[in-house]
Amino acid sequence: MPSEDPNEPTATRGILPDPTVLIVEDEQDVAQTMRRFIERSNMTVRWARTGAEAMELKESFRPDVVLVDLGLPDMNGVNLVTWLANKRDCGIIVVSGSGEEIDRVVGIELGADDYVTKPVAMRELVARIRAVHRRAARGTPAAPAAAPPPPQDTSRIALGSMHVDLKRRTVTNTAANGADAQVHLTAAEFVALEALIDAAPNAVPRETLCTRALRRPFHAEDRGVDQLILNLRKKLFGDDSAQRIIVSVRGAGYAISMDRDVLVAKTDNS
Repeated sequence: MPSEDPNEPTATRGILPDPTVLIVEDEQDVAQTMRRFIERSNMTVRWARTGAEAMELKESFRPDVVLVDLGLPDMNGVNLVTWLANKRDCGIIVVSGSGEEIDRVVGIELGADDYVTKPVAMRELVARIRAVHRRAARGTPAAPAAAPPPPQDTSRIALGSMHVDLKRRTVTNTAANGADAQVHLTAAEFVALEALIDAAPNAVPRETLCTRALRRPFHAEDRGVDQLILNLRKKLFGDDSAQRIIVSVRGAGYAISMDRDVLVAKTDNS
């Protein structure tokens, strides 16, 4: 029997069973990262790479909540959202790389209960899954904008003397005397840092960092990601190699060397 999570809202524990979740995502590394984190929250998860596979699993697995990426290889994700909404027996969260307001509005109008933009903050995603599941179980109308936040503030992450604010997208260095100095990162550097934090302690492949942070296809001879990480290390930790928390994982990519739960705890207890 799984132990209770003290961070989980009381209204969920002992009253509503942990939801079953279907992830519809064609990018394997993204799907696996989401799956691992959601399963750690005591939820049962299945993964579909295509819309057709999602439809089959929907009937056999009968998930409580479905996470739908709009960019599927075999169909428009919007059509899948419409098909799921017509079933009226599961919650729907659109998880898309597009941040355009029109996509958000269309997704909600077609019947989705919530909309999350990539790169996804995993703790926030788990909180939204539980919120959608609670609303579906109670039969109350969806209210994506009012979805409750995670039970603890995970937007500020401690990396040694650095503090990363994922909401404000800022990084500050706290000196020994307590003074804060802002560290100026480029947009690509911050996206890469955010991806590493969300995946911790797992590695993020170079391919993923290239497409997300540099916004271009990855090629084996491309050293852009390595240079990006090198610049990020220098800005965050200078030349002190002992303080380099961003590590290279042979054959896997780059990773934060501490578990994200530990990073959050350090911030919360400060």
